[in-house]
Order: sequence, then C-alpha cells, then structure tokens
Amino acid sequence: MTEETIKVAALTRLLDVGDIEIRKESGKPTSIKFSGSSTYRVERFFGDEVLDHKPGSVRLDRAKLRALPLLFNHDMDDPVGMVDDVRIEGERTIVDAHFFDTERAREVEAMMNGGLRNVSTRYRVHRVEEDPKTHTSYVREWEPLEYSIVSVPADPTVGQGRSGAGQEFEVRILRTSSTAGTAATQEQVRMETPQGAAAPNAEAQPRAAAAEPSRAETVTAVQAEKERREAIQYFSKANRIDARVEARWIEDGTSLTQVGKEICDVLEERGKQKPMTAAALGLSRSETNRYSLFRAIRALRFGGQDRRFIEEAGFEYECSRAVGKQLGRELSSSMLIPSEVLQRPLGEAAVRALATTPGSKGGYLVNVENMGFIDILRNRSVSMSLGARRLSGLQGNVTFPRQTGKVSVTWQAGEGVSVTAADQALGQLSMTPKTCIAITDVSEQLLAQSSPSAEQFVMADLAADVAIDGVDAAVINGTGGAQPLGIKNTPGITSGQDAAAASYAKILAFVAAAGAANAIRGNPGFVTNITGASVLAQKQRFSSTDTPLWEGNLLDGSMVGFRAMSSEQLASGNLIFGSFDEVVIGEWGVLELSTDNGGTRFNTAQVGIRAMWLVDVLLRYPQAFVVSTNLAA
Repeated sequence: MTEETIKVAALTRLLDVGDIEIRKESGKPTSIKFSGSSTYRVERFFGDEVLDHKPGSVRLDRAKLRALPLLFNHDMDDPVGMVDDVRIEGERTIVDAHFFDTERAREVEAMMNGGLRNVSTRYRVHRVEEDPKTHTSYVREWEPLEYSIVSVPADPTVGQGRSGAGQEFEVRILRTSSTAGTAATQEQVRMETPQGAAAPNAEAQPRAAAAEPSRAETVTAVQAEKERREAIQYFSKANRIDARVEARWIEDGTSLTQVGKEICDVLEERGKQKPMTAAALGLSRSETNRYSLFRAIRALRFGGQDRRFIEEAGFEYECSRAVGKQLGRELSSSMLIPSEVLQRPLGEAAVRALATTPGSKGGYLVNVENMGFIDILRNRSVSMSLGARRLSGLQGNVTFPRQTGKVSVTWQAGEGVSVTAADQALGQLSMTPKTCIAITDVSEQLLAQSSPSAEQFVMADLAADVAIDGVDAAVINGTGGAQPLGIKNTPGITSGQDAAAASYAKILAFVAAAGAANAIRGNPGFVTNITGASVLAQKQRFSSTDTPLWEGNLLDGSMVGFRAMSSEQLASGNLIFGSFDEVVIGEWGVLELSTDNGGTRFNTAQVGIRAMWLVDVLLRYPQAFVVSTNLAA
C-alpha cells in the first residue's frame, strides 16, 4: 500500500444541461430548473473521472438544508440566488433554484433571457475507485457545494478542472493491490479528508495479477499535478499575473503550454494599455509638448562648455532623473526620455522624412501622421507586419512555460504486462533586455533650431533606424549573446530546406515541413528579399501557363495561399516560411540618448546622437519556422 497526502480543492465541471426552464409567477421570485450533473467523462489529474449517480453516491445534506448558493461564475462574492432542491433522476441530478430579489440577480436573469444558458457546478470528492483496465476513476461518493450561471460556452470539454475559489482540503490518496500470484485482486484509490471516517467499500474490480507497483509509479499523477501548480505559481509571480487568473489556471487544470500562451496574451494586452510603463511619469499634455529633444541634446553636447545649456534643459534633466529613479539608474552623460514624449505625434515632419520610394524603409509605413516614436518603431518592422507579437512596458526578465516533449502512448501487450509511461517534458523560455543602439548625425545648424518639426524629423529618423536596422534585423538574423537570438539562429527550426531551382514542389515542402511538426499556427507567411521575390515571381507552378509562384507585387504578395513579403533584412538566397505570431518581441520601453564624446564631426560640423532601446526576441515554437539559404533561379 502507498499513501500520498496532497491539498485538493473542490472540482468544477461545465454542464451540457440542455434547456433551462425559467418560471415566473406573480408575486414570487423567478425560479429555474436544470440538470446539475451527469456521468460525462472528464479528464482529471488522477485519471478520467466519472461521477456516480447511484443512490448513496451523492451527498445531498447541504441541499436538504437549503445551503447551496446559486452564484455567477463561481464567485462566492456574487450570489444571485439559492438552490431549493437537488434530486437524482436516472443518471443526472436535477436542480430547482430561485433568484434573489436584487438588482444583480435581475441583471443575471436578463442575461439568461438574452440567451446565456450555461451552468457549472463545484463539488467535493470524498472517495474514488479506479478501474485499472480503463484508467477510469469512478467517484463513488461526492458532494455538490454550489451551482453557477457562467459566461463561458456550454461545452462540456472546456473549463473542467480544479477550483480554488473555495476551501482546499487535505486529501489522502491510497493505492492498494494484492501480492503477485493472487488470482483476482482489487485496486482502489480513495480520496478522503483526514477528519472523515473511512468510506464504505466499493465494488471489487477483478483484475489479473500484477507485480506490486513502486511508489514512484503510483504517485506519478499526483506529483505531476503538484509540479503543475507550483510552476503556475512561479510563472504568475515572475510575470505579475493577477491572482484571480493564477487561480483559474490552477482550478481549471490548464496545461503549462496553454498557460504560456495566455501569459503572452496578458502581457500583450497589458502593453497595449500601458505601452511604456517603465518610463512613464504621468506628464500632462502641456508638459509633454513642452519637452524639447534638442534642448536635451544641446545640454549633453555643449553643457560642459557653457552651463547655460544645462540651465536651459532643466525640465529635461528633471524628467530624466525621475525616469532613472523609477529604474534604479543614475545617469551623468545621457538622458532617459519619458514615455509620454515617445508617444507624442511626430506630425508632418515625419511624413516628409519617411515618404520615400517603395521598397525603402518608409515603404512599409502607413498613417504616420498620428504616430509617435514607438508607433513608427512597431509599424516599420516587417516581422511585426507579418504578425510578430510585441510585449511592451516590460519590467525585469520575463519567463514563459513551454512544452518541449510529448507524452508517450504505449499499448499494453496483455494483462499483467508492465508498461512505462513517459510524462511530457516541460521547459521555460526567458526574455532579458538587450540594448539596441542607433546613431544618427545632426548638423550644428539644425541643432540650433527650436522648430518642433526639426525635432520630429530627428525622432522619426531614430525610430526608423531602431526599427529596421535594429529590431527587425534581430528578429531575422540575431546571433544571441549581446543581441537577441533571431529566427535563423534559433535551435529547433527546420534549416537547410532546399530552394535551389525553385519549383512548386519545393515551396510546398516548406509548408509540409512545418505541418509535419504540427507547427502551422496563426497566419503563416513567407519572407525573402526583393531579388528572391523576383526569382519566385518568374517561376510557374505549371509549365506553359501564367501561374507564378509569387503572386502580386514584389513587396507584398502571396505564395501557395500564404502571405509573402520581401525585405532587405534577408541575405541573398534566404527564404523563410513560418508562423510569425510565434515570434515575441519584448520592449522594455526606455529610450536613452547621449552624444558622441568626440565633439562635432570636424569636417562636417555634425553632432552624433546615440539612441539606445531595450528589446529582446524569442520564438515560442521554433518548429514553426522553415529556412532556406540557397534560393536561386
């Protein structure tokens, strides 16, 4: 016999309840009738779970005392009614309940009248009997704790899992089996609270004799669940995830792979709402417009020679010190730019600066009139145009869970034959800020101007350099170390794909390679340079027909049904297919400006301005990318 004690909360399951009967009588509260549970099979950490509905299996003491609340979304602080009766009919429980005479209850009632007909129940398990032949856990004794109207779809395969909204119970898991050589034995798993008396014996389940399982084998599922909970708690703390979201992941049995995706979703949405949290000072609109980039640069460059430039830039220095204090940094020869300034619209000067010929940097930019520095950085990136996700306003390192190996499936050769199960392999991805540096030259004559359009011109140029020569290049070609690790150099991608003498079959092979790894996700696409696009546009899928591989213009077209773009970030002969929404670009949202210490460029009377932007890149699923370096005619 082996024994393991863990903390287990009540369980929840969504119900395919069919029709909910809503009854209204004059002078009485609105009442509802619905099916509260069934024998539907649900996957749990201790095996596939089936709720027994035989007499004596369902503890209805709370129901008889009318102590079961009707909640909304399992929120104990959001009661909308009470349960009047629970009874067993066939292999279901039938629930009668009524709404309170409150504004909140009437609001939920209105939602139900409008079509919201989803119900979920939370219940406590007291005793489980395991059938080793089918790996099914029959819950022989259980107790409903509450019923809820829920807003999630009424899909019985979604949202099932553990619920931590209520009390957690100490649960003892026992496994017993006979010694080898016995003709027929019984194996049971009991989950009992320490305070409770031993549950009555369940029916024996005959099975062939087998060797006594080791402790490691019998508690694998328990240990896996412990590790899943601990991992979710770690990743939630590392990424400052709301405790309610963390609890939902734990309660619903969410896999770590799904947790990683949802963490990415949370951080992306957080970045949209507060894209520059780290450098935000809460400046008013007038203070934001008052800030002068050129005053800051003149103070950095000429302040050592003439203190008037430092005094002139008093406001800019004050802002820089405030940002530095938030970041725990002390600066002497550079300035940190508040996020409000970086989001300030750049105006018509940016349009003129970026209105270049198609195919150049400005060719990928649209609607620049209302964009600030950060918006131009994002929208100029080809990788972002293809779907790369951006996480903004990050603080500290960011980590995501990732599944690195699949669970193995083994067919048992016969009764009593031992099999070895392999659990899924889990790892983590991390992002740490890397410093992207862009340097531009500004003439002393331009620097002496106080025109806002001149500042906008310089900011637009810096944003273009950071976006194209920095971030976008790193997504494709980053080598790791001091710079991010890009697609071409990330372990796990499909590299060396043949694209020489490009043909329809060879291009389809790119898609097939990603598909074989189950890694075609989101909206995949192809990217190459303009020469590669030209080669592909001249190749016909079918001879003697006008069926080019590359359809549309050479900047933004399509191939074999997927989007295709060209960018000079790719070297000659490079062609990449992949799901770019699996690329995550992290921005720590701090722009640092400094000037060259060597003074003006002697022959050209120019000042070098250095901008530093903190970013990192990761691929959630490297298998989603297929790379060739030999694309040729």
